[in-house]
Amino acid sequence: MFMLPGFIPPFLFYLWTETIEKNIPYGGLFRQQLDIYLPYSDTEKGPPKGQKYPVVIFVSGGAWIIGYKVWGFLMGQLCQKNGVICVTPDYRNFPQASVTDMLEDVNDSIDWVMRNIEGYGGDLGSITIVGQSAGAHLSCLCLLNRMQEDEEQLEKRGTWKLSDIQHWIGISGPYDIEKLTPVLHRRGMHRRLMHALFTNMEQHSPIHLLQSITDMPDSQKLFKKLPSIHLYHGTEDATVSCQQSKELSDALRKNGKESELLMFRGKSHTDPVLEDPTSGDDPLMDAMLSVVKGQKDYVAKELWHFQPLVLMWVARWFNPF
Repeated sequence: MFMLPGFIPPFLFYLWTETIEKNIPYGGLFRQQLDIYLPYSDTEKGPPKGQKYPVVIFVSGGAWIIGYKVWGFLMGQLCQKNGVICVTPDYRNFPQASVTDMLEDVNDSIDWVMRNIEGYGGDLGSITIVGQSAGAHLSCLCLLNRMQEDEEQLEKRGTWKLSDIQHWIGISGPYDIEKLTPVLHRRGMHRRLMHALFTNMEQHSPIHLLQSITDMPDSQKLFKKLPSIHLYHGTEDATVSCQQSKELSDALRKNGKESELLMFRGKSHTDPVLEDPTSGDDPLMDAMLSVVKGQKDYVAKELWHFQPLVLMWVARWFNPF
């Protein structure tokens, strides 16, 4: 309620603009659709022909239960305003789908992007996957699973390869489901639901999956296949502890894979994707676009909004996440 003044203008823009291609199917099921946010200027409705833009594939969160592609409408609009194409894929949620099904959807949406995004002005040499919360978890698992597959076989199958991805950015992600379960149980998401979601918690926890990869022959070569990795987390995240990002960074480092770890002091679970984009104070977007655009210390152009600061403070005070 307190955030409505900040949400209404971007949401109306989402509904009516011609610069967002909506509900494009990447599969045969209803939830297998995606939106594409195209860069624009004040004088042109879409990207100029012949120009190539970096591409962000943004996998939104939602506790694996209420995820929806439109949750990325602020991220998408910030990207397009800053000269970046943003693709926000939807994916099936529990109980309609298992985590394995969700991973299949994310993989299929990446395949669609690799086959089609050039037609929208996307640069296939500049693809970044960004995931937030459950989306960070799913996209990280996709990378780690793909890391164990032979690239020549993937090429023959016509599916995406790790070498196609330049960067992966995880925002407020849970990477150890076993540690997350008691926290969510205390906050109202019963552990029985978590066990129904994750039939194999170790297999579906990136940190534990990393350990199993470490034990494989030539594991160092496998880790070198990963794109550049960037982990962003708020220090006041009450839903997913920022320690989850630190532990993933530590696990990667032990295997010779360095990652960027940024802790945003005082930020909650939702600040980076909800409150900050509508307040004009968005250090995460600055950091993310510096990576995506390859421009050090990039300062992102802000969204137009009329969110009173006093209501923003109240919203942050009430925020349970």
